[in-house]
Amino acid sequence: MKIKKAVVMLLSLCLIISQISMAKAAEAYPNLDENIIVKSYSGGKYEAGEGSNAEDCYALSSAERNLDQTIVMPSDKVMVLHNSGEKDYTNLSAVLEEDSSTNYNGDVKLILSSKELSRNKTVSITINFANKNIAPCLNRTAVLLKEGNDVVKRIPFSYDTAGYRDEHNISVSQWSGSYDYFFGIGTVKNIGTIDYCQSKKTLKVTYKNAGTAPVLKFTLDPSGYFTFSNGKYEYYGSSSANKVGGTNTLNLVAKSKLKSDFADIAVTGSYDIKNKRIALMLSELLVVYNDAYDANGNRVPGVALDSHGGCIEGGQISTIPLSYYVSLKPLGTIKTKTSSRKTTSIKVSWNKLNGVSGYRIYRSTKKNSGYKYLKQLSSESTSYTNKKLKSGKTYYYKVRAYSNVFGDRYYGAYSAPLKSGTRPAKPKVTVKRSGRRLKIKYKKISGASGYRIYIRTGKKGKYKRVKQYTSGKKVSYTSKKLKRKKTYYVKVRAYKIINGKKYFGGYSKSKKVKIK
Repeated sequence: MKIKKAVVMLLSLCLIISQISMAKAAEAYPNLDENIIVKSYSGGKYEAGEGSNAEDCYALSSAERNLDQTIVMPSDKVMVLHNSGEKDYTNLSAVLEEDSSTNYNGDVKLILSSKELSRNKTVSITINFANKNIAPCLNRTAVLLKEGNDVVKRIPFSYDTAGYRDEHNISVSQWSGSYDYFFGIGTVKNIGTIDYCQSKKTLKVTYKNAGTAPVLKFTLDPSGYFTFSNGKYEYYGSSSANKVGGTNTLNLVAKSKLKSDFADIAVTGSYDIKNKRIALMLSELLVVYNDAYDANGNRVPGVALDSHGGCIEGGQISTIPLSYYVSLKPLGTIKTKTSSRKTTSIKVSWNKLNGVSGYRIYRSTKKNSGYKYLKQLSSESTSYTNKKLKSGKTYYYKVRAYSNVFGDRYYGAYSAPLKSGTRPAKPKVTVKRSGRRLKIKYKKISGASGYRIYIRTGKKGKYKRVKQYTSGKKVSYTSKKLKRKKTYYVKVRAYKIINGKKYFGGYSKSKKVKIK
C-alpha cells in the first residue's frame, strides 16, 4: 500500500478532519442553508484542513486552572450568524454535535439570542463552559443551528481546558524547544526530530525547575520509545541542577522498537505531508519532586525522606507538553570520497547509514547543476565504480539515501558535491637526436594539467626526472648535452591536478636513442 493511502487510513482523525466534517455535513444534514454565515466571533478560530478543503474552526479555551482543580472561566464568547438568503426561520435552537460515545453538551452551553432569523437579519449565540469543573480536554465537535429537527447550519467547533496545576508550578515554558502547531494535536513545545531510519537518534531537552521543591528524578515509561542516554529509565541530576531555579539537560535515546512499532506511532501522531514526518507527543517523560525539602534545600518537618510528588506529564497549557518529529526521510549525513581513480573509471565511496533501504548516485560535469542519475544501490553498498569515462576529465558526484516505508519511498538530502576526475591518458612520444641533444615531442593529452619527462642512461640506469611542465599545452622538450657513445631511454607521463593534488597517468612507451 502506498504511504499516502496508508496515511489517509491511519491518520484520518488528524489529517482530514475538515474533509470528514464536510462529508458528514453533506450526508447527515441535507437541509443545510449556505446563506447562513458566521459574520463574527469574539473567541478564537483557526484554519483546519488544507487547500480547497480548508475551513474555519471556531474555538473556546480555558488557559488556566485554579488550585482547587477548577478551570478559570473565560468570558462569554459571542458568535453572530447572518441570514443572507430569502428563507425565514422561526423555531431555531443551538446544540453541540455529538457522536455515539461522547456527550459534549455537558461541557459547553449555547444560548441563542432569538428563535427567529429572518432574511437579512442576524442572530447571536453566547458560548461558554457550562461550569468550572470541566476535566482537562481537547474536543472537536460542531455547533449545530437547528430549525425544529432539521440542521440548517453546521459550524466546526473545538474546545479545550488547561491541565491540572501542580503545587510545584510546572508550565510548558520551563522546557526547551520551540512552539509548533500540529494539526490534530494543538500548540506544543517541539524538542527535535528523530530519523525513522536511525534507531539510536538522540533528543536533547532541558528543564528549568521553577517550582517550590527540588527535583528528585526524571523517569521514562519502560514500555515507551526512549531511554536516557545511559540506557536506564530513571535519571538523577546533580543537586545544583535539581534545586529550584536549576536546569537539567536530558538526553533521550530512541529504542529500536521505534521502527518496528511504526504503525502504532503513525496512528497516534499527526502526519506532516509537506515535510514527510510525523509529530508525536512525548507522554512517557515524567518529573518527580522531592517534597522532603523546600525550595531552599531545608528539610520539611514531618515529611518522610522518601516522600515525593508532582509526577506529571505537563502543565497548565496541556497535560502532555512536549512533542517530537519522526522523519520518514533519512536524516543521516553522507560523506563521500574518491577511493580510487583510473584513466577511464572512478570509484566513489561513502559512509554507511544504518536502517536505510538503499542509495542513489548522481554525476555531473558541473559542481552545482546538471546532475544525472547513475545507479541505485542496496543498503549494504558503500561504494560505486563509474566506468567508461573519458580520460583526464573532471566529474562531480552526489549520493543520497532513501527509505521505503509502507511501499512508498522517501529520499534524504544529497551529499555535498564531490569533485573527482579520471587520470590522463598515456602520451605518444617521438624522440630525435640533434647532435648530443634529444628533441622530445609528444601529443597533447586531453585534460592534462602538466607533464613530466624522464631520461635513463643505459639499460641498468634509473629514470630521472629531467623536466616538469605545469601547463597541459607544452608538448616538447630539448635535453641538455648528453655523453657521447651512450644509449639513452626516454618516457613521458601526464598528470591532472584535482583538489590541489597531482594524479598521474601511465608512462608512455620507452624510446631508445644512442648519442654518437
